[in-house]
Amino acid sequence: MSLVSSHRRHHGVVRHGLLIVIVFMLAAAAVIFWELKYRANTDEPSEQVVAATGPIVREGAGIDELLQHARQAMADQRLLAPAGNNAFELYLMVLRREPGNRAAQDALREIFPFAAHAAEQTIDEGNDGEAQRQIALLAKADPQNYTLTLLQSKLQAHQAAVAQEALQAQQQTKREAPSGGIAVASKATSSAPAPVAPAAPPAPAGPMATAARPSNSPVPAEQALAQLHVESTAVEAAPRQVAHARTTPIEAAGIVPPVLTRRVEPVYPAEARRTRRQGWVDVIFTVQPDGSVAGASVADADPRYVFDRAALAAVGRWQFTPGMQDGKVAASQVRQRIEFRL
Repeated sequence: MSLVSSHRRHHGVVRHGLLIVIVFMLAAAAVIFWELKYRANTDEPSEQVVAATGPIVREGAGIDELLQHARQAMADQRLLAPAGNNAFELYLMVLRREPGNRAAQDALREIFPFAAHAAEQTIDEGNDGEAQRQIALLAKADPQNYTLTLLQSKLQAHQAAVAQEALQAQQQTKREAPSGGIAVASKATSSAPAPVAPAAPPAPAGPMATAARPSNSPVPAEQALAQLHVESTAVEAAPRQVAHARTTPIEAAGIVPPVLTRRVEPVYPAEARRTRRQGWVDVIFTVQPDGSVAGASVADADPRYVFDRAALAAVGRWQFTPGMQDGKVAASQVRQRIEFRL
């Protein structure tokens, strides 16, 4: 009997020891598993993306969360930058997921002029690469907006000016390179007395003095043509009578300015009317010999990029009696200010 009980006790000890070993092994495996998972989450975060500045935006964020982050970006003046965490990109992300989202559409339309101004400031700062990225971002929101053409033209002009300055600096360096030897030579010869040249007789007055004027200086007729402009009128108070350009000094120089015969009033932008914004646009254009308008462009505006498109669309439909020079029909350049008042 003692032998049987001893055998049973031995098996019980072995069984309990085996269970304890298994429990320790499972506990160790669990510790190792959680340690590996923690390191993986620390080294490669997959749930969140941290932008350069601003709050964290999760990859799987919903529409409401994206709209909230976009509004915060607007409040922080992060309209186009930094890349990946700005109001424009966040609203565009909303539209990619929900193309008809009115909140995102209205917000992009409202902040477009301010974002365009920010892109213009980037161009002025000389950051051409960042400016190109911002212009491309604006094009995704409104590819037909005329402001994009203005910004792209300004960027190209800035790039051309930078290239021209670099070329001029290079040419200046080449010209200054041999100047040291020339200076030494001139210093060596400066000690020798220079012969006194007889004084030149004074130039005779009369026709010869007139001929001495540079060939590229403008004649009075050209000066008068450069000063040609049409009187400024406001949108809401456009005169019904035919608008005439200032003609007194120009006609005296043999130039008859064009006369406006058909004026089309610009359409007040809906967004500007809703926000009660007012301003003006200076437009430069050419009146062709047939009386039509060509080459209209914005010379200046206040505020920028708000009324430009409406002003250009209206001026392009104007009709004139063409101007004349020396009795012949000729193209004339005109500058017109269009005012937008409520």
